[in-house]
Amino acid sequence: MGVSLLYGGMANADEVTFIVEGISRPLAANLAHALPPAVIGSQADRLEEAEMVAGLRLKDALEAYGYYGATWTESSKNIAKGKVLVTFSVTPGRPVLVRKIDLKSTGDGSKLPALQKLFSQFPLHKEGVLNQVIYEDWKGNVLSLLTARGYAQASYSRHEILVDRDQFWADIYLWLNTGPRFRVGDINITGAEHYPRWFIQRYISFKTGDWYSPKALAVTQSNLRNADRFSDISVHGDLGKAINNAIPVSVNLKSMPGQHLKIGAGYSTDIGPNAAIIYDNYNAFEQAQHVRVSILAAQLNRNASVTYSWPVGARLGSEYIAQGSYQNQNLTAYNANEILASAGRQWSLRSDNSLSKGETIEALVNFEDANYNVAGQFNTSLYIYPSLQYSIQNFRNILRPIAGYTLTARIEGASKVWGSDANFIRFSAQGEWRRRLGQDWVLGTHAKLGAMWLTGSIGELPPNLRFFAGGQNSLPGYAYQSQGPLAVNGEVEGGRLLAVGGFDIQRFVAKNWAVVAFYDVGNAFNSWSSFHALQDVGLGVRWYSPVGPIRFDVAHPLVAPQTPAVRVAFSVGFSL
Repeated sequence: MGVSLLYGGMANADEVTFIVEGISRPLAANLAHALPPAVIGSQADRLEEAEMVAGLRLKDALEAYGYYGATWTESSKNIAKGKVLVTFSVTPGRPVLVRKIDLKSTGDGSKLPALQKLFSQFPLHKEGVLNQVIYEDWKGNVLSLLTARGYAQASYSRHEILVDRDQFWADIYLWLNTGPRFRVGDINITGAEHYPRWFIQRYISFKTGDWYSPKALAVTQSNLRNADRFSDISVHGDLGKAINNAIPVSVNLKSMPGQHLKIGAGYSTDIGPNAAIIYDNYNAFEQAQHVRVSILAAQLNRNASVTYSWPVGARLGSEYIAQGSYQNQNLTAYNANEILASAGRQWSLRSDNSLSKGETIEALVNFEDANYNVAGQFNTSLYIYPSLQYSIQNFRNILRPIAGYTLTARIEGASKVWGSDANFIRFSAQGEWRRRLGQDWVLGTHAKLGAMWLTGSIGELPPNLRFFAGGQNSLPGYAYQSQGPLAVNGEVEGGRLLAVGGFDIQRFVAKNWAVVAFYDVGNAFNSWSSFHALQDVGLGVRWYSPVGPIRFDVAHPLVAPQTPAVRVAFSVGFSL
C-alpha cells in the first residue's frame, strides 16, 4: 500500500477533516461514517497520529465492504486557520465475492413465518460483493425479531466468514438456533409500599403468560420512569430461574416524595412572558389519586385550576376526572373571563399500557360561566353541556416525536332545555403525522378542523367555543387567535367553521438538532362560500431536548400580510 504524507505549515492545526476520492459515491458515503473529523492539539505529531488512526479506520471500513486489496495515497493541506483537510485517494482494486452461503436455522422458532421471510431476504448473494455491514445488520434484525417473540436464548451456533484474500472469494456459514420459546412467569413487585399494587401493575406492559420480550420490559421501565412517582426503578427477568420455559420478572421500585412543588418562568410567543406554580400530590389518601393545583400568570393569559383524578381499572389512562378553573385572556381578537368546571370518566382502549402509545375516550359534563368582549361587543353566557372526546397517540418516543401520529376528535353540545343560553352542536379535530425519510429527513403534516351548528348569533358563544385561526400551532405567520370572520365593525369575531393544515420537512444536522421548512394554509370562516384561505411559509430550528421538543420558528404571511411581516414563534414541549 502506497502512502504519501504531505505536511507543510500545519504546526498550529487543531481540527482535521477527512474525505475519500476515487470510489463510487455510495461507497464514499459509507466510508465517511468511519472517518469523523478529529480535534487535535497544535503539535505536528498529533496530526500524524490522527492521520494514522484515520488510515487504520479506512482500511477496516474498506474490508468491511469487501475491498481487502484496496490501496490509497494520502495528502494534507491547510484550508483555514487551524483547519486541515486530509484526502484519501483510493484505488479499490478487486472486490471479494461471495462463493458460498451456508444459511440454516433450527429450534422451536425455525418455522416462524416472519423468520422465514427474513431468511428469504438474506441481503448477500453468490457472486455478489461481500458486504459485512449489511450482513451484521441482518444478523441483529433476526435476533431482535426472535427475542421480541419470546425466544430469549436465540443465538448463532456458527457465524463465520472465511475469506481468501489471494483468490478474492468468501464463504459464509451462518447457523441459527432459535432455542425454546419463553413466557413471562411470576411478576414480583417490591418497594413503593405506599402505592397500591394494582396501581403499579397499570404501568406494566406485560402479564404472566405473555411471550417474554426484553422490549416489553424496557417499555415498562420507561412507563415507570415517566410516571414521576418513582426514583430507583429496576425491571429484570431472570432467565436462570426459568421453570417450564417461564421466566420470573422482578419489578423493584423506590418511591419519590408524593408531593411536588414546581416553580418556573418562560416565554411563549402566543401568550408572552409567563410564570407558573404547580403543586402535585401524586398519592392522595395513599390510593394513587392525583391532585394538581396550577397557577399560570402570563402577559396575555392568566389561569388558576384544580384537577382531581383517581385511577380506575387495570389500564393506564383509565380514570375519573373532576376539574375547575378560572381563566382571563387578553388576546388580539378578544378579552374574556371564564369559570369552567367539568367531571366525568376516561377510558383507555389499549391494553399494552404505554405512555408513548395511547388510545382513550373521555366523557365529561361541563359547566361554563363567562363574560367577554369580542369585536367590541360585550356579553355574558352560561352553558351546561356534555362532551365526548376520542384521542389516539402512537409515537415511538414522545420526547422525540419524529415517527408516528396523533389525533384528537371532540363533539359537544348544549341546549336551552338544560339551562344553556343557546343550542349548539360543535365538532373539532386536530391531528399530526410524521415519518422518517431516511436517516436525516423527517416529513410531517398537521391539520385542524372544526364545524358548528348554532341557533342564534355567534355573539352568544364565549370565545373558547368559537373558531379562530393563527398562532404557532395553527398559522404561525399570524398572531395567536387573531384570524376569522369579521363583525360589522370590521373586527374579528370568530367563526362556525375551521380548516387549517400544513406540512413541514426537517433535516437533522446533529443527533438532536434539526432545521425545518414549513408551509401552512387555512382559516376560520362561517360558510364555504366565504372561505378566505390564509397562507404562510417559514424556517425554524428544533432541539429534541430531554424534556421534549423546543421549537423556534420564523414565519412570513403570504396572504394579507400584517405588521410585523415576519413573526417569530417559540415554544417548549410537544403539542399540536
